[in-house]
Amino acid sequence: MGRLHVTQIEQRLQQTVMPHVDCSDLGAHGPEQQKQTKNSRSLAAFVIMKLGGVTETEAASAVTDESGDNGIDAIIALSEESRIVVTQSKWSNDSGGSAASSDMIKFREGIDDLLSLNWHKFGTKLQSKSSDLEKLLLDPNAKIDIVFAHLGTSDVAPAVAEIMDSYLAELNDPTEIGTFNYLNQGRIHKMLVEETEGTQIDLDVALSDWGVIEGPPAAYYGHVSASDISSWYQQHGKSILSKNVRVALSDSEVNDGLLKTLTTEPDKFWYFNNGITVLCERIDKSAAGGTDRRIGVFRATNASIVNGAQTASVLHKFKQQGGELSSVQVMARFISLNGAEETFSSEVTRATNTQNRIGGRDFVALDPQQKRIKDEFSVAGYTYTYRTGEESPSPESGCDLTQATVALACAHSPQLATQAKREISRLWDDIERAPYRSLFNGKTTYVRIWRCVEILRLVEDSLSKEKSTLEGRDRLVATHGNRAILNLIFSQLNMAKIDDPDYKWSNEASKVSTLLPQVLSAVIKEVTSNHPGYPASLFKNSSKVSALESTVVAHLKDAQ
Repeated sequence: MGRLHVTQIEQRLQQTVMPHVDCSDLGAHGPEQQKQTKNSRSLAAFVIMKLGGVTETEAASAVTDESGDNGIDAIIALSEESRIVVTQSKWSNDSGGSAASSDMIKFREGIDDLLSLNWHKFGTKLQSKSSDLEKLLLDPNAKIDIVFAHLGTSDVAPAVAEIMDSYLAELNDPTEIGTFNYLNQGRIHKMLVEETEGTQIDLDVALSDWGVIEGPPAAYYGHVSASDISSWYQQHGKSILSKNVRVALSDSEVNDGLLKTLTTEPDKFWYFNNGITVLCERIDKSAAGGTDRRIGVFRATNASIVNGAQTASVLHKFKQQGGELSSVQVMARFISLNGAEETFSSEVTRATNTQNRIGGRDFVALDPQQKRIKDEFSVAGYTYTYRTGEESPSPESGCDLTQATVALACAHSPQLATQAKREISRLWDDIERAPYRSLFNGKTTYVRIWRCVEILRLVEDSLSKEKSTLEGRDRLVATHGNRAILNLIFSQLNMAKIDDPDYKWSNEASKVSTLLPQVLSAVIKEVTSNHPGYPASLFKNSSKVSALESTVVAHLKDAQ
């Protein structure tokens, strides 16, 4: 079916993105070469359109293929999702072959230059997008989807796949930043099939302990087997989330918690999980079971999970890894849109995804030490806020829990400074033990917090000025390395006196303006010499940060 699929894909490109793709630079090429390049560029745009969820014109404008493109044929910055989608595409009229090692190496090198902000190594098309791309690459939470699309029918050879796999293994240590997908002809054609089939999904649902809301709109609720939800995701993929405000997140604190519960305490999953909400065109109960509320069989027509995307994806992932779900139950609501107002669907979707989630930060309010600290600030004439929802005080009048946590963590150790960078919420996981108790305990005074926050703010101000003079990878180091740099600054101050209210702390604070350029220069030099790759990954790795800081401290000592 190779040749037929190529024709169908080409027709689809002609109907969607191809009319919008810029090919004005191909005049010097012959007709066949022009067609080949136009198809290849359109394929790259089509992949961006499908994976980025953007319009045909937006996808076409993402094409960067040209002479000197450095292996990147299309790229788009999705700011609202903190995500970059980057593509290389290869058109093959005869459906032959797959990605060559030279193509994959060139693509990997282009990705590496992208993550290093080496804009001069790219063509003018990509350079014109550098501003939007740089904003995301400086965002510690940004993700990058790397896609190689090839119209050959073969899968990528293991040796060729290893070129990108080994690169991603380093990039994603210790947290996932990038993903890689290889799309061959079959996978690309499947995108077309999904379009023509539509997204209607009908589910046969077994609900135990079910109840009904007569409505309108009508709704049924009860318990669904976690194994059934996993099967829905297995069969329909992300299409079952088509009306959700977000798809499954690849890496998140919530997902980690769900997996941990399934692995260690599956009997508690029902208690810990909020369940799922499913919108459907209509829901009908079958005659099986009659009026018995213990079990009921229902048909949900044109169904979509609008709240619970993470639950569904994690259940599927757990089952794929060999986990047992037969005894796990999940709360579920099935809401019929039959007879509902036109806006009801979007209202439900929005409301169910914006409920306030209680997290570790909220439980900090239960710690009596926080109230004591707040009182100490108040007596001294300052404001300290630690409850979720409280307005943060102005910089001159006080600070909040987040600022205090970051400042104390960076003053404590490279390990906690790295944790504050990687995922600060972990520092609030358990208010009864470390690392929280290492930062907030009976010996933590407002004096220590206020002085640490002062150094934090001085470093951030000085670092902001320094960054404005930097470009490329040096700018990335200054951005992503901010917590390590702060920890290094603290290591050069007289921390033995930080709790002494009679000590003139301004002596230490005045050192920041001189220390910051020295520390930043030493960090950039060490990263450049011994830590290749994307700096965002480096500064989330505790062991690497500790080793880097040890070297930098030694250099600073020698310089002094």
